Amino acid sequence: MVVPAGLVENWRRELNDVFRLDFEVFGSEGDVTDRKTNAFERHHRLIASIDTLKRPARMERLAEAPPWDLVVFDEAHHLTATRTGNRVRKTDNYRLAEQLREHCRDLLLLTATPHQGDHFRFLTLTRLLNPTLFHDERDMLENRHRLNTIVVRRTKADACRPDGSALFARRQVHTHAFGLTEPELAFYEALTSYIQDGYNLAAAKGGKARAIGFVMTVFQKIASSSFAAVKRTLERRLVSLTIHEAVARDAALDVQGRDSLLREAREMLMVQNGLRDDAIGRAEGDRLLADARVRLLKKLRAAEDDGATEAEAAVSEDTASLLVEYALPQERERIRELLALLPPDIESKTRELLDALGQFWAEAPDEKVVIFTTYLGSVDSLRAAIDAAFPGKGIEVLKGGDHGAKLAAERRFRRPDGARVLISTAAGREGINLQFARILVNHDLPWNPMDLEQRIGRIHRYGQNDTVQVYNLVSTSTIEGQVFLLLEQKIEGVARALGKVDERGEVAEDLRSQVLGQLGERLSFNQLYQEALRDPTLQRTSQELEVALHNAEQAREVVSELFQDLEPFKIEDYREVDASEGVKRLKTFLERTARLAGGAPEDQSGTRFVVSLPGQTPVTATTDREEAMSSESLALLGLELPVVAQLLDAHSSLPPGDRALLCASEDGAISTYWDVTVRGRSGQMERRLMNVRRELTGAVSCRVDLAPVRMPAQAAPTAPIDTAASYGVVTSQMAVALRSSLEQIGALAEGATYTARLLAWLQG
Repeated sequence: MVVPAGLVENWRRELNDVFRLDFEVFGSEGDVTDRKTNAFERHHRLIASIDTLKRPARMERLAEAPPWDLVVFDEAHHLTATRTGNRVRKTDNYRLAEQLREHCRDLLLLTATPHQGDHFRFLTLTRLLNPTLFHDERDMLENRHRLNTIVVRRTKADACRPDGSALFARRQVHTHAFGLTEPELAFYEALTSYIQDGYNLAAAKGGKARAIGFVMTVFQKIASSSFAAVKRTLERRLVSLTIHEAVARDAALDVQGRDSLLREAREMLMVQNGLRDDAIGRAEGDRLLADARVRLLKKLRAAEDDGATEAEAAVSEDTASLLVEYALPQERERIRELLALLPPDIESKTRELLDALGQFWAEAPDEKVVIFTTYLGSVDSLRAAIDAAFPGKGIEVLKGGDHGAKLAAERRFRRPDGARVLISTAAGREGINLQFARILVNHDLPWNPMDLEQRIGRIHRYGQNDTVQVYNLVSTSTIEGQVFLLLEQKIEGVARALGKVDERGEVAEDLRSQVLGQLGERLSFNQLYQEALRDPTLQRTSQELEVALHNAEQAREVVSELFQDLEPFKIEDYREVDASEGVKRLKTFLERTARLAGGAPEDQSGTRFVVSLPGQTPVTATTDREEAMSSESLALLGLELPVVAQLLDAHSSLPPGDRALLCASEDGAISTYWDVTVRGRSGQMERRLMNVRRELTGAVSCRVDLAPVRMPAQAAPTAPIDTAASYGVVTSQMAVALRSSLEQIGALAEGATYTARLLAWLQG
């Protein structure tokens, strides 16, 4: 599995927890590495990030390892090749895919946006799957029906259950607009002026001074989140600016000025951290000051080494507070003036959120609500406000850490007696599944609307049984809120022109995802929002959105035209598989083998049962998938259930003679069943079940039997059977007949090898 770095843990979880496929993560932070040996030779199921694999040394080790049965690329639209004139430029991602294509039996590319309106880029994707399918783009357009051989296209609307009902629950998105109070508006306007001056300084100075522009971008995003987050970052930046000036005074041998500034910085740190002005508080203040100086000096040294690195790293509250090598004139005074303008009352946005929570819980006191916000200052502010307004509801916070920390927070929130609120930063946008909740509130809105879709996808996913309710809090008084509303208005206009609105007047989900997917390829949202500050009427911003949406819609139409000949999804082509008989047989096997092992299987209900093996923790399992999904303490009965796998392995590894079924038979024939795996010269594998039978006359026949082996109840044999002699026949004559049969059906091509495992031996 070759996936984006941010999705590695999610793939591991889905494959291992849901399907129990025992995948390992490759990489320095994963389960296996290639520091000492070639991990690709020793491990059969791996998940790796594409950035980890595309390094030249790794690609060499991949080529040295045996070929893979299956390679899957997730987000495959990142495998790109572009053309300028007659020159084709392939990205490292694409070169990796080319190499793995030649080193696997099957290749699967997964993407929601395979075509970004560029026929050549899409053509290069098809060539990874079938290099000879199309000669060029014109051939692809004229013979697009051939895409049926390599493309399967499905939308959520197509996905349904065998009875025709929708597989995915509906969703309803509500935009709740509100205005700022006069004091809030005064602060916002002053902050906007400060940010604009920072952009202007960055543009005028250029070079390393561009870092101040990145800082202002962070401030602009923080401002659209909450004033509490702005306050936190401004205060921390003020401390850093003060320490930076103290360092400059020290270099100028102004000891008195240095000490005065450091005392000032320490006092600010004490106030920010709620420390008392006593010996203990001052000592802690000195420690915080020392830490702040070290962090700032490290950041300044990094700026001397590489200014671009600092600028690129300016994506968080922490970085915005530390990038002080270039600052606005009199910036410390400006920050103090801004902090003095901060309204002391609870924020309007917070009040709107608390009102909404009150309404949710008035209707359903146990309702679980997911709240997304971006910055830690907003997280802390919201947690305090919700806890004060609704004591006892419980608040879980997800704000970073490894996948284990995310999973632990998710599990605590999932518990019926767990918290009623989960506040999550962008750390929760990927890799967690929250479909047990049905209400999501976007406290702030990411600039890229596809990030918003990712948030919604945490609760609007397979397994969600209720209509998902999404609430976006948007301030009409801010530039960011106005741009968001403008974009929504224009997308709705496109949808209405195409008749793609539902009965509630909402944009159809499939159109929204298609348009936004294409829009993200054509528009820099950072640049759009930055330029909007210089355009209070949003006239230019509106024009840019109009052009970008027009291009995105054209690209969507191109994709629709290209894919119009794909075979449609027909539910009647699929029938529900009745697995009840297989489940019954598996449960019977589990019960019998558990007793043979000294265990005690016990039925709890029609679907639920407990299996206890000596020396092991009892396992509670169920044959009902929905029941298993609703409870973490229940395991779903299947071949991959550890206790089942353990008992299957124990019994299938018995010597063949101990697995023979000796029974009364009229013809006295020996019948054997074999699990045969054929591996071709290039590594491709084929597996089949074969039946070899030896009649009493000595004639041997062989057939491929894909049906399950069904053995009717038999009486005991009427005469003793010499199993040793029969086993000799099985391993000589019947094994030879098996190989001969494989050659006759063409399964053993030149260079192919095979293994055959005896599954069952019946003799009477």
